Amino acid sequence: MTDEVLLTARDIRRDFRVSAGFGRRMRTVSAVCGVSLDVKRGGVLGIVGESGCGKSTLAKIILGLDAPTGGEVLFQGRSLTEMDRKERARHIQPIFQDPYLSLNPRKRIDTIIGLPLRVAGMREGEIRQRVRDMMDLTGLPTRLAGAYPSQMSGGQRQRVAIARALISRPELVVCDEPTSALDVSIQAQILNLLQDLRRELGLTYVLISHNLAVVEHIATEVMVMNHGEVIEHRATEDLFAAPASAYTQMLLDSILTPEPDKGLPDISFTEA
Repeated sequence: MTDEVLLTARDIRRDFRVSAGFGRRMRTVSAVCGVSLDVKRGGVLGIVGESGCGKSTLAKIILGLDAPTGGEVLFQGRSLTEMDRKERARHIQPIFQDPYLSLNPRKRIDTIIGLPLRVAGMREGEIRQRVRDMMDLTGLPTRLAGAYPSQMSGGQRQRVAIARALISRPELVVCDEPTSALDVSIQAQILNLLQDLRRELGLTYVLISHNLAVVEHIATEVMVMNHGEVIEHRATEDLFAAPASAYTQMLLDSILTPEPDKGLPDISFTEA
């Protein structure tokens, strides 16, 4: 990881208008409330918090899939709003939670992986070679090139999703719960693959997760969110060793332990 900032978000806010019930006025709900962050090149920023804290909404804004109500996201100093969809896709790619839902069930694996290159207008011969190389890099046997997602295991489908995300050589990858839909035995394999690819390809990750063990394993920095706000943002080792907020301490205390005599964790928390 270097000190070069690849992506910057400044005072990001995302409000939604929702119904308050029959005959009542619409009300505004803030999913993200003035979030600012810097993502350093080569690092892994883990964003954690309870369900509904705003972390996935923030991920969509970083990807350009949703527009903030206020604030701005800059990639290498350029606003995402200045880039069209193809340009954003060349720089930033997603890996979603459920590999089965994110893959077209009617398309063969080689077609799915090569789609970003076809959209970019690359020649078919070069696409086929790049697909073979990426399948090899992500641990997918070439015999699976003609298979369909339904014919593959969950771990293999997630490798396909990773290969598709990386084939256009992006600089930033946003991983939204990339292992939560997988069996525990497969999760470590996918995490180790992501780590290996980051080192080999010089990638930068934003990792969205509620699994603190995953974040501690892979992230270089951690940002804790609650009710759309940043509670703390620190180096991973420092945060896990000595959390600065009572909320972060509650999250750490809520991790289940395999020791049978420990019982259930006490996660009582009172906001100041």
